[in-house]
Amino acid sequence: MRHSLSSVLAKPAKSSDFWRGAALYEQCMANHEHSLKDADSLYAYGYELMGMSYSVYVHQVIEQVAALDIDHVIFVAREGYLFKEIYRMLQAGLPEARRAKATTSYAYLSRLSTFLASTPQLTTREIELITYKFNQKGLWSALKYVGLPVEEFQPLAEAHGIEIRQPVRAYWNDQKLIGFLNDHRVQDKVWLYHKQAYDNLYTYLEQCQFWGKHRKVALVDIGWDGTIQDNLVRSFNHLPEFPLVHGLYFGRRNMKPVLRYSGSFSNGFVFDRRNYDINGESIQSCATLFEKGAGAPHASTVGHRRLEDSSVRPVFKSEESHSRQGEVAADPAVAVMQQGALDFASQYVRQAEQSALPAVTYAPFVRGLLTRQVVFPTRQEAQLIAHRLGEFSEDMGEDTLRSVAVTSSDLWQLLKAGKIKVARRRISGSTWRSATVKLLGIPGVHLLFVLKRFLFF
Repeated sequence: MRHSLSSVLAKPAKSSDFWRGAALYEQCMANHEHSLKDADSLYAYGYELMGMSYSVYVHQVIEQVAALDIDHVIFVAREGYLFKEIYRMLQAGLPEARRAKATTSYAYLSRLSTFLASTPQLTTREIELITYKFNQKGLWSALKYVGLPVEEFQPLAEAHGIEIRQPVRAYWNDQKLIGFLNDHRVQDKVWLYHKQAYDNLYTYLEQCQFWGKHRKVALVDIGWDGTIQDNLVRSFNHLPEFPLVHGLYFGRRNMKPVLRYSGSFSNGFVFDRRNYDINGESIQSCATLFEKGAGAPHASTVGHRRLEDSSVRPVFKSEESHSRQGEVAADPAVAVMQQGALDFASQYVRQAEQSALPAVTYAPFVRGLLTRQVVFPTRQEAQLIAHRLGEFSEDMGEDTLRSVAVTSSDLWQLLKAGKIKVARRRISGSTWRSATVKLLGIPGVHLLFVLKRFLFF
């Protein structure tokens, strides 16, 4: 059946990039059709829906590394884990990859582990960043976000009459908070922790072959807001040895203001907010699904520490923490899905080598495929992800978990108990709302949800 469909697509593929992408995809599906029949549902999900987008993205990275004459490629933990594997597979089969001379490394970096190095003072910038967080807890969340120990700042907060877990609203009118931020005792403590984080991060980046005045370094990551790149620019851009940095991301949203005006570059290959359309909006609406699909099994990096021999090693989230336990529970399922994506990549490289077309050719089909995946999931797909991938932990310093999608049984239990507000919070807290709405099982509700998106796009 698949071989017949790929033959049918051969003709329209001559006239349109979308159909060229569809033809390549169907050929990859046809070559693996028999294996998929009896495969684990998550493996099939990874092969059919994740593999194409990840492969095309990494193919574009390879092309850019060659075109820009990049010296070194850093795959950023944790999403860089799968991208590095796909890069290695494509590197063996694609001519432009074989020509590239760039070296590679895998760096244990995160939003949390790089933020404090870029924060010599605690200001309203850090407060504003947490005001958009789901279920933020005021100054407590801000300190956690930056990577500062709450227990050392709590007495000073209380001295200014601040309830440290009270959510922050109009922070610019909060005289107690402004007084706290203007207290030299607060800022002296912040500086000490900042200086240590700055020195450790500098050395760690040196170990990752980052530094060099005339050096071109690419960061490969899922992307979205480019916070890690932003933190590196804020921390070190003034140094003469700071390299020319290219953020080569799966997706790019508005990015941080400093990146718009710094000497570094950033591009989103599968999704870029500057090329916004309805397909891009679809991809952005469930960034977590792609993060989860590409993430490494190791814990997230919470900082860096210097050893007695002066080398610096990453510090990982505690294996005993609540959020880490949630990740560990989902790791076997994620591994199955990733194997599906990797097996698709092995088929993709054969087809891409034969076609000899640039990766951007397949981008229109990839965006359409991802819109189908995110906005129009089948009930079976939504159940699969909600039950087996479970919850995820945000890299923002707090020991919390959020649901990718909320199962219908969980919601109906809350509704039957009359806990309507709790049910609404669960829906708001899920990151794949289209799947959550689909799982409600109420006829017409998902259609209305989709129509609202398209009508108000």
